[in-house]
Amino acid sequence: MFNKKGQARMPSSFGGLVQYYSEYKSKITLKPEYVIVLGIVLVTIVVVLEAAFG
Repeated sequence: MFNKKGQARMPSSFGGLVQYYSEYKSKITLKPEYVIVLGIVLVTIVVVLEAAFG
């Protein structure tokens, strides 16, 4: 942790983390409400099919 001069090295400011989200913009955007409704619909379909066909 010390360099040749005996001084302590400071850690980098980002700690090895890179912010990829600031550089990438998705072409597909969904509102959170749509995702929740889609999940509820899928669960309902699975429950109905499980009840119908065992």
